[in-house]
Amino acid sequence: MTRDNPFEGLAARYQQSRPDYPDELLANVPRLVVGAQDVPRVLIDVGAGTGIATRAFRRALGSDWIITGVEPGLDMRRQAAAATPAEDAIDYIEGDAESLPVGASSVGVVTVAQAIQFFDRPAFYAESARVLHTDGALGILQNNRDWRASALLDAYESYAEANSEGYSRDYRDIDVLGELAGLDWADPAQRFEFVWTMPMTPDRFVAMTLSRRTMKPAVAALGEAKVTADLSTLAGDHVDTFGNVQIPYVSELFVVVKS
Repeated sequence: MTRDNPFEGLAARYQQSRPDYPDELLANVPRLVVGAQDVPRVLIDVGAGTGIATRAFRRALGSDWIITGVEPGLDMRRQAAAATPAEDAIDYIEGDAESLPVGASSVGVVTVAQAIQFFDRPAFYAESARVLHTDGALGILQNNRDWRASALLDAYESYAEANSEGYSRDYRDIDVLGELAGLDWADPAQRFEFVWTMPMTPDRFVAMTLSRRTMKPAVAALGEAKVTADLSTLAGDHVDTFGNVQIPYVSELFVVVKS
């Protein structure tokens, strides 16, 4: 991940507006590693951002794991620390996916949520193999807004494609299973899915979309006031009887265990 962090300046909005990850999905991680012998109860969350997923993994794994968020962006680390309760006992440290700041075979679980597209993935997979203990797991987590199931999201993606030069809604179409299948150090990959819908106010929808690094070019070209007004109008056209917009998600968790 480049140190020219694409989310610099977006961290506060990101933390306030982004959704959590489904506990039902994350529950698959402890089922895969807790019974393994001698696996260190240590998790590192790579590209941790503001710690939304990092804190979710604390809920999934319980208090007897050491959990650390690894994040290159200072703005994001500050927000993560501010948003994390002291009782969660999570540290956030500077580091890159391609050069993890932990020792060989010292980690039971490596996770990455919503950031795999920013990594040099072959280098990251090699680093995961280095730091994972035998029978430890690599988990890749994605919250995917389902634009195919939402007229609002489809219209938003069209707006982003028209106004953010070079942007395509398909930017995260990565064959994760295919990539994991090619790892010579891992058991066959597993994929878990959870389909859900999140209601949110139009204001939160606008804040969430503005927290995306892909909207930076649109804001630079049109101005934040114009983009905010456009997105507010778009959301207003799709409110339900309670004044909310409904955002459908397909959340995915890919897991491989080091053999």
